[in-house]
Amino acid sequence: MMKSVDQYSEIVATVRDYVEGMCNADAEKLRRVMHPKACSIGHFEGGLEWDDTEAFIAVVADMVENPDPDPWFRIKSIHMVGDMASVQIENYWLGMLFDDMLTLLKHNGAWMIVSKVFYQHPS
Repeated sequence: MMKSVDQYSEIVATVRDYVEGMCNADAEKLRRVMHPKACSIGHFEGGLEWDDTEAFIAVVADMVENPDPDPWFRIKSIHMVGDMASVQIENYWLGMLFDDMLTLLKHNGAWMIVSKVFYQHPS
């Protein structure tokens, strides 16, 4: 698979849908971009979270009371090899700053998040 502007654009679109899905508690958007067996892992509110996709979506739905119609995120890096990519993003969720390391796999013609490890910056 050749690296191309189209491949990077598809990855950016997947990341955008992920951030919008989180900030708007849009379960269907999150299901479209996250593999069902994906995990979201990191420390949050003093504990270790290690959630599969559905558990992550449930946490998002529980915590987002006021959706953010214009979520902010910044892609810090994209590294792609063949049908896999790693993406580091910085984003705000519920007023908290996070760095996420996303691993994506292109499967059946679409980029999907297969793992997420996050860091919550101190307030």
